[in-house]
Amino acid sequence: MAVRLIMDALSATCVLQVTWQRLAKDERVENLATYSKRFGQQVNEPYQGKMVFTEASLSSTVIKVKNVTWEDESCYICSFNAYPDGSKRRQSCLKVKGISEVTTAVHTSNTEHEEEAVEVTFTCSATGKPPPTIQWDLSSRDLNDSQAQTTTLTNSDSTFTSSGNISLRVPSGWKGYVDCLVNSGMVGERRERIPLALDPRRKKKDHGTYVWMSDSFPKHLFILVIAVVFISFILVVAVTLWKKR
Repeated sequence: MAVRLIMDALSATCVLQVTWQRLAKDERVENLATYSKRFGQQVNEPYQGKMVFTEASLSSTVIKVKNVTWEDESCYICSFNAYPDGSKRRQSCLKVKGISEVTTAVHTSNTEHEEEAVEVTFTCSATGKPPPTIQWDLSSRDLNDSQAQTTTLTNSDSTFTSSGNISLRVPSGWKGYVDCLVNSGMVGERRERIPLALDPRRKKKDHGTYVWMSDSFPKHLFILVIAVVFISFILVVAVTLWKKR
């Protein structure tokens, strides 16, 4: 994404140079670029490729900020250095809003006495400005869900990370999805789909937890594991009988 900053000299006459600057977080003024008839367009080294003149004259100037990030949020100053009037300054402040990152995950759990239903927790995390909102859209209206929870943290770069989760109780063989809606109804809204397919086949482990066999598990590997276990059992029996002799 790129933004264009436009400034006009208004009534200034005999402009000799146009200077672009920005206010740093520590209130310092950083020089970005200049334009003059003598030297033409000059962009300072740290900002070459980042800031580009799209229009350059002594009466009007337009500069484009490319690949906008959170760090580009600042107030930009355009100074028209004129003779004999001195410097005429105009300021424009850039506010960066949106979503920079969305991550999702799903976790399943069960207990020894709940073999017919599985508790599934879907999580969704979004980073942006202003604080992102998180809502949920279920693929089935028959799902029994607990109240969704959302927490928001402030990051060091003045962005916000909102993390939400929702827990569902689904049948052991349930297949479906849950959509995480970030900034629903706003400009730049995002919908992240979290699919889940539970196989009704399961292997019970200690302490009432279960290992779910997904459809993507290679069947030939499963058969190979069974074969290895069977052969190991035969060998153990054979060695035991041989020792008894």
